[in-house]
Amino acid sequence: MLNIKILLFLFLLFNAGISFSQKQQKENKIQRQILSSATHMPEFPGGVAALKTFLVKSLKYPKKAYNDSLEGKVLARIVVEPNGDITNIEIIESLSPECDKETIRVIKKMPDWNPARQNGIPVACYYELPIIFRMK
Repeated sequence: MLNIKILLFLFLLFNAGISFSQKQQKENKIQRQILSSATHMPEFPGGVAALKTFLVKSLKYPKKAYNDSLEGKVLARIVVEPNGDITNIEIIESLSPECDKETIRVIKKMPDWNPARQNGIPVACYYELPIIFRMK
């Protein structure tokens, strides 16, 4: 009788392990979807005005770009994750290596954003962020 109970316990334990393993494999196969647009797009905390204030305070004109009187725009693309984290920073339009580097530095300093929402659910979403370098 004891052997039957042990065998039954091992059988149940083994099947539970297989079931858990299959579920994990299925979840790993699901590719994460990053939306290009959503019903509510991601937003910097406090909105556009707060974003502009943050950029003015945080952005430092690279010395080489300043000495060369270089002005223009760096266009960065980021992913705002469902929890508001910023990931996958890419430079889509470059102005100069120094300005690109400064753009990435400032983006990495940003606080978490308000995530995009699709049907009320937070989702990962791309966001294009133009950073203007203009001499005063």
